[in-house]
Amino acid sequence: MSQSSTQKQIPLTERGHRVFDVVRKFGKGAQEIEATLTSTTGEFLRFGNNELGQSQFTKGRTLSVRLASEKKQARTTTGRLEESFIQKAVEKAVAQLKTAPEDPDYLPMLGHQKYRTINRYHERTVQESAETKAGHVGYAIELARKNNLLASGILGTSVDEVFMINTAGLEADYKGTGGYFSLTMDADNGNQTGYANSTFADISELDAKQVSETTLERARLNKAQSEITPGKFDVVIDPNAWSEMLFFFIVSASTGFSPDFGVRQYREGRSYLSGRMDEKILGDNVTLVDDVYHPLQTGPAFDGEGYPKSNLTLVENGLLKGLASSRISAHRYDGVNPTGHELPLPNPLGEAPTNLVIQGKGGTKTTDELVGELDKGLLLTRLWYIREVEPRTKTLTGMTRDGTFLVENGKIKRPVKNLRFNQSLLELFNNIDGFTEPVRNTSFTGTTMLQPGILARDFNFTSVSPF
Repeated sequence: MSQSSTQKQIPLTERGHRVFDVVRKFGKGAQEIEATLTSTTGEFLRFGNNELGQSQFTKGRTLSVRLASEKKQARTTTGRLEESFIQKAVEKAVAQLKTAPEDPDYLPMLGHQKYRTINRYHERTVQESAETKAGHVGYAIELARKNNLLASGILGTSVDEVFMINTAGLEADYKGTGGYFSLTMDADNGNQTGYANSTFADISELDAKQVSETTLERARLNKAQSEITPGKFDVVIDPNAWSEMLFFFIVSASTGFSPDFGVRQYREGRSYLSGRMDEKILGDNVTLVDDVYHPLQTGPAFDGEGYPKSNLTLVENGLLKGLASSRISAHRYDGVNPTGHELPLPNPLGEAPTNLVIQGKGGTKTTDELVGELDKGLLLTRLWYIREVEPRTKTLTGMTRDGTFLVENGKIKRPVKNLRFNQSLLELFNNIDGFTEPVRNTSFTGTTMLQPGILARDFNFTSVSPF
């Protein structure tokens, strides 16, 4: 039996109403009051060196309070829900409200809204027994042990909940499950490694055997690497390999990790996309949409102020076609309609798409099938230590790890030592010749991206990595 199932759970909506009563009691001086209660419960099996090392249960709740009066607003948060801590958080917000400047963009809080139904809660993920999950880990460990390798990783499951309520009559709630299985096998003090992972909402989606066998295959191949001369190579990038890299496609580190696909950022010149509407920025075979209702997506159907999310086409056949917007942008700019992509208010960043789907034109293939179409190039199974070099071209630097393989005539010939790259994402997306089915990635800042693996030309490697 799972750890969480042995504990009585009070519904977050019930707890949220109780908390909101306390917030209102201490926030009487404010004209408008909003409270957002979030809860995350997690169960994790951590293992290393072919041993199960830790079974961990975590539970955290956060209350965020927004007060508003006379076009002024303030927000405070607390991780404690006892009345005395709620009182301190509200009183702090009241004090901030007195000295806050007027916000020219302030709009009255939203009243009652209607939301499309989404079902992202899977009871099996919560109730899956510890014995079954340990069996997935045990299979990976035994497979590694038989092949003189060491298995390390995490199998985790979680329940994420959100409840938002305000004095204008808005109530919005969300409950969803998720999980991931991340596995590394290595030998020779980490000089022979393989990696694979999988994410899921329903644990029945997890094929732990496939994850283990993929990791083993890559570790067995990745032995006695040789150096190759850096330069431009055609590459196949595994769909799980470039999550970190794609994060920088939608935010700019040089502007404080500000989102790039928002109307306010675009109009203020803070985005690398500013002034480029209807221009070709990606290849003709690439479309980028924000679709919270996609069956593989995660998260609520409302934004940071409770506005319903809309489906949104950002890039269509390579052309920049749309931007995320909000009530503030609709108030500021003529011809703009809110799409439900506001971050929690007040915020200096603007809007952000958080349910991205990268779509490739034409049929999809497996990673192995894309490798079979590579005359000469490299298979990249994982990229890491990614940093932004130049925001206008989205040029990034980073390194390969856990298996970089030379491919000739559609066959893996040998492993090569890790390489450092300097590569423009915009150029990369203009050089794609093939796609896999997209997979779910939820690694960064609450953004869920469905990303394919790709076959692409002229990926730029600059040096051999010492790691």
